[in-house]
Amino acid sequence: MPRKVASRTRLREVLAPGTTKIDYTYDFGDSWEHSLTVSHVRRGEPGTAYPRFIGGERDCPPEDCGGIHGFYEMLEAKADPAHPDHAEITEWLDGYDPDELDVFPIQVALGRIAARRNAAAKRIIKPEDN
Repeated sequence: MPRKVASRTRLREVLAPGTTKIDYTYDFGDSWEHSLTVSHVRRGEPGTAYPRFIGGERDCPPEDCGGIHGFYEMLEAKADPAHPDHAEITEWLDGYDPDELDVFPIQVALGRIAARRNAAAKRIIKPEDN
């Protein structure tokens, strides 16, 4: 399948009927490989804006940390005060904790997408006259 620009691609363009898994590469330089599995699809609830965030765990690695290998090296240096790069890594990470997930930016980003999507749907679907 040819590469697609994620910001301009709709899920229905890559998730054909019957498909349950999508492989996705983020940051070709660091080569972060993701496998997304669709486990359940259901009709949306009327009056609920989609997409919406329903849950998650752990924070994503910081940008440009060197891929999975560099990420784990960074965590080791942060955890070991005797590591020669401990001070520099700790300063660079500025309080980063991989076990904490800040849901607010996710909710804001998905809220913007939902607002655009719902505004477009309102322009297309006109309420029936009573």
